[in-house]
Amino acid sequence: VGAGISGGEEGALKGPSIMPGGPAESYESLGPLLEEISAHVDGVPCCTHIGPDGAGHFVKMVHNGIEYSDMQLIGEAYQLLRDGVGFSASEIADVFAEWNKGDLDSFLIEITA
Repeated sequence: VGAGISGGEEGALKGPSIMPGGPAESYESLGPLLEEISAHVDGVPCCTHIGPDGAGHFVKMVHNGIEYSDMQLIGEAYQLLRDGVGFSASEIADVFAEWNKGDLDSFLIEITA
C-alpha cells in the first residue's frame, strides 16, 4: 500500500488526510488503522481506498498541482495590485484579509495576508 498524505503541521498534530492506493485486500487489513489515525470531519475519517497501486500518490500529486496553481494565482494577484493598481504591501495584505472573509477563504490566502 502506498499513500499520499496531506495536512501539513495541523495534520501532523491532529491527523492527516490519507489517500491510500494498492490492493483492496491490503486495504481491508490496513484501512482501519489508517482511518483511525486520519483526521475526521463530522465523525467520518479523511481516508478511503483510492484505487490500485499508485492511485493514492496520483491523487496527492493532483492535489499539489491545484495548490501550486492557487499559489501562482495569489502571486499574480499580488503583482497586479502592486504594479497595476499601485497598492502598498500593507494595502495588499488588507485586500487579501478581506478576501479571506468570503468565498475566497483559504489557508494560502490567510498566510499571504
